[in-house]
Amino acid sequence: MTDHQRAAIVTGASSGIGRAVVERLRVDYDYVACFDIETGETDWEDEGVHEFAVDVRDPDAVADAVAAVESVADVAALVNNAGISRAVSLADLDPDEWDRVLDVNLKGQYVVARAVAPGMVERGEGAIVNVSSVAGLRGSATGGVHYSSSKAGVFGLTKGLAKQLGPEVRVNCVAPGLVETPLLTESDLWTEAALAEYAADLPLERIGTPGEVADVVAFLCDGASYVTGTVLTVDGGSMLR
Repeated sequence: MTDHQRAAIVTGASSGIGRAVVERLRVDYDYVACFDIETGETDWEDEGVHEFAVDVRDPDAVADAVAAVESVADVAALVNNAGISRAVSLADLDPDEWDRVLDVNLKGQYVVARAVAPGMVERGEGAIVNVSSVAGLRGSATGGVHYSSSKAGVFGLTKGLAKQLGPEVRVNCVAPGLVETPLLTESDLWTEAALAEYAADLPLERIGTPGEVADVVAFLCDGASYVTGTVLTVDGGSMLR
């Protein structure tokens, strides 16, 4: 690789929105680094895609992985996508569970941004896209108050980073609605009947796909040169309900 090849880092990259983002960004970037707590679950056939076993809550592990990427390519884009959710009522929400969700969904984004941003600022360009959720805007119907709190925190993180890191680095946020991911379809958060009822009430009358979110992320990475500090909902119009 040459010194000027462009890299993108995607966290939570093994499935769902993260996987779709990798598929989309590998068209535009020479090197796509997939940060996930486990590797080997996805067989990437593209030699430009590389997996790193990284817990985004661990600053040392993140710093080592970012350094490994920077040794072969300049990180031009970061997509902070790693996130978890569990259906827990307030009465059953203990402090450990609260900390676990906040640490992954919010602290993890800060940790990775902190490791990546200095290189972007030094080179004079870069884009960070933080993945949140409409749950941060309107509360979570199923994921618990810790989930909606973590996603609301991402909005503040995004706006604060945009002010601190400009003009060299643009920082934006996407807030998806319900999307066909394992977090939705392979969990106990929603029943099939409840999903159908929810979708029917949306202006677009359907649940979103990971690829539709990935297209918006790609736009914010490379096509939105005068956009920073914004929160863009990708929700089929759910905020109009």
